[in-house]
Amino acid sequence: MNAEFFAFGEILWDCLPSGRHAGGAPFNVTAHLAQIGVSASLISCIGRDALGDEILKVAQDKEVNTEFVTRARIGLGTGTVLVTVDANGNATYELVQPAAWDEIRVSAEALEAVSKARALIYGSLAGRSPYNLDQLDRLLSVKGPLKFFDVNLRPPFADAPLVVQLAKRADVLKLNDGEVGQLTSWLRTGEMKHETPRNAAAITSACAIIAEATNVSRICVTLAEEGAALWERGKLVTAPAPKIVVKDTVGAGDAFMAGLMVGLTRGTDTRKVLENACRLGAFVASHHGATPLLPPEIIAEFTNA
Repeated sequence: MNAEFFAFGEILWDCLPSGRHAGGAPFNVTAHLAQIGVSASLISCIGRDALGDEILKVAQDKEVNTEFVTRARIGLGTGTVLVTVDANGNATYELVQPAAWDEIRVSAEALEAVSKARALIYGSLAGRSPYNLDQLDRLLSVKGPLKFFDVNLRPPFADAPLVVQLAKRADVLKLNDGEVGQLTSWLRTGEMKHETPRNAAAITSACAIIAEATNVSRICVTLAEEGAALWERGKLVTAPAPKIVVKDTVGAGDAFMAGLMVGLTRGTDTRKVLENACRLGAFVASHHGATPLLPPEIIAEFTNA
């Protein structure tokens, strides 16, 4: 059976103070999609090593379709990331390079399966590799699925020209408020300054600048504890986030993305889409690790929709 949702990009081990957790934004998204009751398939690459064996089993246990997760050539190990969490639960990342996910092979069978899917998500981080960019170009040429682009401006892989280039291939763009500020700053001045829009007017203006440069019609902006906003052709819809005690923010944005993808592909009311996605993200932020088990009441928001 073909999966409804596909993700292209990294699967790796997040090495946190609380222990080692399977991660990588595309993997996290598929794991959450599977939890909320939709079929999800990952297109990625792991090493020919024990860490690869282990992470593949984790993915399969989480009911992620791993048919298109390949094994890397000798010398490329399964990806790892050193994660540091500050007193507020915010994470910083040190990505080991090169890694198996720098050479993700997209087979003809994968292209055929994606053509029948409802949605495809890809991120900017996997674009650090020219090999992946060539493979992603083939994927994005496939007609059919709604294409979601998840911006990830994570130094030293914060490449604004590449982000704009990849955004031009998307139907929906998702980024956080800090990334919106950096990207609009670069589009205006050529420098990626840290400017964060914090009110509706500023977010609307920033999204309009990004949309003009990329021709994307829908831009979703996550606002941490303040919720999220969705800009569509000049109109902005917002929703608040639940109040929580943050354990760590690893994977919260990926859970949000899973909710966003399901809601938008089903044509759910925009505010309801954002509320459900915020609830997913907040739950993950209130737990350690990127893919904690979701409670039945959150799953029900999607299975009953």
